[in-house]
Amino acid sequence: MTGSRAHLGDSHNFGRRVSVREGRVEKPRALMWEWLVLSAESPLRRFLDEASARDGLGPDAFGFLPSLAFFTARGRVGGEVERVSLSPLPSLSEDGRRALAGIVGRSLALFSWLGVADLHWENLVLGVGARDRVIFAPLDIEMILADLSLPTETKLLPDADPEYAAICRHACGVRRVLPYLGKPIDAADLLAMAGAYRGTLLFLDRHARSIADLFARLPDLCETPIRVCLRGTDEYVRARSEPLWPPLLDAEAEQLARGDIPYFFRLYGRPGIHYYGDRSLKQIKRLPLRGDVPQLDPILKVSRGLRSPSRSKLRDEGLFTVLGAFDHPSFTGAHKGSDLEVTFGARRLVVKLSTGEELHSRRDMSAFVGSVYLPCRCGEVRSVFVPPVTVCEGGDPS
Repeated sequence: MTGSRAHLGDSHNFGRRVSVREGRVEKPRALMWEWLVLSAESPLRRFLDEASARDGLGPDAFGFLPSLAFFTARGRVGGEVERVSLSPLPSLSEDGRRALAGIVGRSLALFSWLGVADLHWENLVLGVGARDRVIFAPLDIEMILADLSLPTETKLLPDADPEYAAICRHACGVRRVLPYLGKPIDAADLLAMAGAYRGTLLFLDRHARSIADLFARLPDLCETPIRVCLRGTDEYVRARSEPLWPPLLDAEAEQLARGDIPYFFRLYGRPGIHYYGDRSLKQIKRLPLRGDVPQLDPILKVSRGLRSPSRSKLRDEGLFTVLGAFDHPSFTGAHKGSDLEVTFGARRLVVKLSTGEELHSRRDMSAFVGSVYLPCRCGEVRSVFVPPVTVCEGGDPS
């Protein structure tokens, strides 16, 4: 594409939209969070690479993240990002599947620990980049530092909420890897994924203070919006033709009336849910702090070294959540991986860690996570990007 500009996504904040031109993606919003995670030049990425090389994970432990270039836009909000350029994954050998499973486990851990959300399948790319590295990463990062207690909250795994279960199962990000890992995945691959998940969380917990210090030194930490989603885009589209429940807030109706999908955000260290009040994006309005209005979820505290009581739940219950999402009736008996051993009983799961400690859970995890194995194969494609439109045609998951 040369010269012409293609618009992507929804209109937000007085008609602003993401566009693509000449190998760059122009994003009319703050890019600090994406730069922090998706640029190899960011202090976070440099630290992760150096610490993982020293600490046993290996120098390429976070090599599944792309190394994108970022360009500041003078005189306007936002900037440009190098467009992702990857080749589709080829068919994988047994070792290749095991490596991909480990990447999935590390990505689940990293994004859960950093509190990154909205990682549905359309926001994820999967392919081969420079030096034959497998890349599995988001295109957009607007939600970060959420105090998550389960990996389902990233949207990489399907949430069990009955109101949204079908949507969550279809849209969960890990479905991107199923064409390569299979339905069901091999039990040995699941153990590799689970071991990488727990090992990465332990690594991040050990280095929590150093990572928190990196966040504290970010010059715009308290000024960069962290997006807050009050409803799904589909609900806002329906609002143009039918009433919603709960009813639209005045701030939502105001943005819809000018043709935008409503956009809200929080600012680190400040109370309340905010939105822009003028076209220049210099006026910031805030929803009422009290009354029948949405409330903010907990956020990780940099001053506390990004530590939280939810971290232990993320490690232990989160581990069973990963196992539950990929579990299948064909898994029986004990299976031993390099980092842990899992026994699949009729009603119980038992995980034996390398330390000798045992963790126990019921096998039916449907109250906490949905299964990634759907009868349909919509969206389970071998392309780098999910197609703009997918059609659910049904089919046999086995």
